[in-house]
Amino acid sequence: MPIKSIIINIMEQKLMVASICESCDMGCRNYSCQTTYIPASKLEEGSSWIAFECDGQVNMDDPTDTVHLEWLLTINRLTDDVLEFTLRDKKYTLNRHWQVVGTGAFGIPNPMISESVRLLFFFATEEGDTSDCSRLKKIQKEMLRNADEGDLWKNIPLAKDAMHIIKDKMKGIDVETAKDFFKSMFDAHALDDTNTPRLYLSFLDYYHWLWRSTYYDDNLTYHLLLAVDPDLSEEEFLKRTGSYRSLKYDPIQNTPEWEEIIYDVEKELDEKFRGVDRFMGFCHEYWSAKRAALAKRGIEWRSPQQMNPRVRFD
Repeated sequence: MPIKSIIINIMEQKLMVASICESCDMGCRNYSCQTTYIPASKLEEGSSWIAFECDGQVNMDDPTDTVHLEWLLTINRLTDDVLEFTLRDKKYTLNRHWQVVGTGAFGIPNPMISESVRLLFFFATEEGDTSDCSRLKKIQKEMLRNADEGDLWKNIPLAKDAMHIIKDKMKGIDVETAKDFFKSMFDAHALDDTNTPRLYLSFLDYYHWLWRSTYYDDNLTYHLLLAVDPDLSEEEFLKRTGSYRSLKYDPIQNTPEWEEIIYDVEKELDEKFRGVDRFMGFCHEYWSAKRAALAKRGIEWRSPQQMNPRVRFD
């Protein structure tokens, strides 16, 4: 059995459901967070749970009443690695080791106050190991070095490992250390949101949960949400944000299949072009090799040049 499976089995995991509420009144924002814990040992396929409930029942006499939320979560499949569940007639897949799954923003109509709620789902445990702090510091240093050298692809497995340490070793990693780690990642642009949108969004969501506030740019957040969740209301999305990217990229990069293999592709290309001079126009040779490497894995990809034919790339 793989080592990580043994670790998962011996840890007392809990499924955490965090509700991030944002209220806007006269231009002011107020944030609150309420978390529900479900022991993993109680989770069974086919079982259903109340994911979150706030202040009891719906007040049918007051249509402006917003203090009520109750969503049914149904477990479809549960393994040592993956949780698949249905919430509000939508299916979600959650990797149990590193991933955070955030739902789209649910708008709650109120003529006086604008409110929206997002639910975050992730596995965590109260087990801890103080040696994890030094391990996280080493990962942080390596990720920042990779970002400085422009090798963001090398940070993909490191980022997953870091997330697993932080969220599944809550007593070993204090909150301030975790905040410092995430902030340093964002400040250094140490993750590529176009290649690994789910990983990037998990970093944003978990940091959001730690701060109980939206540290991150809503513009970027909703673009990522729309990228990974095609069913997110485009009308709601357009109300909140404009475009933050000046160049188009192939939508295939938003798929889970892409995110699963892109590290292996980049590693193959790094070995292929090791020692090769990065001359003028090298990007076209690189993209050609990347298309071939992706095609071998069953993915047809259009390069930035193909997606932006009127832009000149050197």
